[in-house]
Amino acid sequence: MKTFKEQKWMIIVYGVILFAIGLVDLILSIVDLGSAIKVVSYCIAGGLFVIGLLHIATNLIKDTKSFFKGSLALGCIAIALGVVFIIYPLMLGDFFIIFSAAFVIAISAIFLVKGFIGIKFKYKKSWIFLYFLLAAIGITLSILAFVYEGSSAVTQIVYITMGAIAIVVGVTAMVYGIKLLNKKAE
Repeated sequence: MKTFKEQKWMIIVYGVILFAIGLVDLILSIVDLGSAIKVVSYCIAGGLFVIGLLHIATNLIKDTKSFFKGSLALGCIAIALGVVFIIYPLMLGDFFIIFSAAFVIAISAIFLVKGFIGIKFKYKKSWIFLYFLLAAIGITLSILAFVYEGSSAVTQIVYITMGAIAIVVGVTAMVYGIKLLNKKAE
């Protein structure tokens, strides 16, 4: 089984996909929210197809003695989810706000815990402040998304925020993947 560092190229691919989805989401959320839902759904489907095909190809290229591997199953699941997002693009809009709010609350909880850990282990005050600030912003946005779920303004804010987050995470993944590629094999 390949380790995380051995799959360096996958990190870059994930980063590019997230960056593209985030950029399209951000632009369309500002310009036309109605088409943003469909386009983001198609982008996610395309990303899932690419990820699924890469996992299946990785599994088929490797010389394996076992018929069933995790990467093969993950690839098939990713492609199946991609097909669902192509067939039912508006389904994404139905649960995206709730899913995004729950995801942001989970990330905010992690930042909150990191802030408390930072206090315990005497991190720099700027990092502690940043963790608590990110947690507060995420929790506030999530509560607003839950309370005003049907509001188009909140929907637009959530889509813009998720687009920006996807761009940041995508760029971070690409930079990290490139740094891993440049690192000598250990």
